Amino acid sequence: MRALRGASLAAAVIAGALLGGCALPLGSAYKPQYSHGTLLGAPAGLPARAQVAGVPFYADDRSYCGPASLAAVLNWSGADTSVAALVPQLYTPKLDGTLQVDMLGATRRAGRVAYVLPHELAALFAQVAAGIPVVALQRVGAPLNWHFAVVTGYDLKADTVTLQSSTAASLVLSIGQFDRSWAPGGRWAFVALKPGEFPAGVTEFDYLHAVSPLEGVAPEAARQAYEAAVQRWPKAWIAMMGLGNLAYARKDYARAAIHFAQAARAKPDDGDPLNNLAQALLAAGDLRAARGTIDQAVRIGTPNPDVYRRTQAQIEAALQRSGIE
Repeated sequence: MRALRGASLAAAVIAGALLGGCALPLGSAYKPQYSHGTLLGAPAGLPARAQVAGVPFYADDRSYCGPASLAAVLNWSGADTSVAALVPQLYTPKLDGTLQVDMLGATRRAGRVAYVLPHELAALFAQVAAGIPVVALQRVGAPLNWHFAVVTGYDLKADTVTLQSSTAASLVLSIGQFDRSWAPGGRWAFVALKPGEFPAGVTEFDYLHAVSPLEGVAPEAARQAYEAAVQRWPKAWIAMMGLGNLAYARKDYARAAIHFAQAARAKPDDGDPLNNLAQALLAAGDLRAARGTIDQAVRIGTPNPDVYRRTQAQIEAALQRSGIE
């Protein structure tokens, strides 16, 4: 049977560049985001100083900065893992390093939401101020290598950033030093959060974009995250679609229909929720209701009219086989 329509999330391009030792160059001159005590784009109420407590530290004197930094933030979040358990998932011997995409994938397999931050110092500091450690990609050393570190603190007045890095449990850099090492990789950073916890300043769309990959690897975590999203954003129809798809995948068609109907009410100008609702009703054997529902989707006609017509034909064929007019 044709798969249900998924949530309409734009695909993000995740760089698979080598993270040596332990992105790609910006291709433009360095533009500082902090100068003379002023942080570009600082959110209102950002404290001048913050430090995340209770982040485990795992020293790394080899090329395991990826496993070490990810183990630190996953353990901080309550996930049961270790550097040794993560090395086979993350370390690529041929490259002598770890890829960004693998860091995100391992985070999701651990049942955590991997949220890539906006590429700004202000966004990074906002997470730290909210008590969330941040994994950041740097270009460091001599010769220069790509490196993962965990940002645990900052002090705007003292002009410092505190990191867990390599063998240093508390490495203090000036904000400028840190930013210059962070900028070559596009200021790439992410946080790992339990389902139901939210990054500081996150939008509905960006949070759901971070949650959707969990559906295939950690469906229970995805369910919890979608439910929390609906609590936070009552009109979050994409989260409702995700809940419906998860219920459908476990053959709970009645529950799937409830979620898809909720999504259809929240997004009445979109045919996808109705298409999925029709599929759930078809699977549950309620053919007349399925016909009426898909007819509505066809009348709306957007954004996937061909899909709706195929579903309509599928339902009509089922009705004919059943002898229902």
